[in-house]
Amino acid sequence: MAMIVKEMLEVGKRTLEGAGIFDAKVDAESLLCHMLRIDKHGLFMMWSKTMDDAQCDIFFDLIDKRASRIPLQHIIGTQDFMGLTFKVAEHVLIPRMDTEVLVQAVLDVEEQFKSKASVLDLCCGSGAIGVSLAKLSKNMKVTCSDISDYAIALTKENAKELKANITVKQGDMFEPFAGKILKTKFDIIVSNPPYIESAVIPTLEVEVAEHEPMLALDGGSDGLVFYRMIAENAKTHLNKGGMLFLEIGHNQGEALRELLEAQGFTDVEVRQDYAGLDRVVVAKA
Repeated sequence: MAMIVKEMLEVGKRTLEGAGIFDAKVDAESLLCHMLRIDKHGLFMMWSKTMDDAQCDIFFDLIDKRASRIPLQHIIGTQDFMGLTFKVAEHVLIPRMDTEVLVQAVLDVEEQFKSKASVLDLCCGSGAIGVSLAKLSKNMKVTCSDISDYAIALTKENAKELKANITVKQGDMFEPFAGKILKTKFDIIVSNPPYIESAVIPTLEVEVAEHEPMLALDGGSDGLVFYRMIAENAKTHLNKGGMLFLEIGHNQGEALRELLEAQGFTDVEVRQDYAGLDRVVVAKA
């Protein structure tokens, strides 16, 4: 049955609210924009337009998918990050706004490096961090690495789509850069590694616990497994005066400070996100 856009959105919103979706109105609008291939401004211009039966069926199929707690980004296939639009995929972590704090922290220091700064985005996932740095900085040469086949493919796709000049390497943590004679070194290493405690993952919202890849979430029993690997190995892959930037969980700041200082890092600083929670650790080699 045909409906006007305003009515469709109201029904969609109520359906999502009934399924426990927090941003039901926003998600309903985003799904309709995706279906019609228009932006939010275009949607408001169509507020009183009538959608035919086929269009209504397509829209409510999308609503049903979201109501089943499939992440919005997996349905529409993209996520905006640092003013850029990234493709997302089922087996790769969806970029979060909190991670923009990490990217901005790196951008803030680019002028400290006299020549073009070499940057490693470790555990790159979708490539959101590395590609953003390559696009938004004037003075960085970026390499992205990940162990996941899916992440590597998606990073390459995003770099191509956004015309970002980056290098992509596949391997486990620092393995692609551990030469037998000389180790590859960088001016900056930035990473958003898995950091959620294993026991906590089943308690997360359904969109994360059931639809995000465990490889990108599980930081071991205390959430610090990957940070220990980074703390123990990062200095050998940093040039003199190099810097390390890590995204962290809200309760991991002091633990990371201790790990890094024990490995000889200096000027360790814990920074907060937009909500005032600990989110980024910065340290010097």
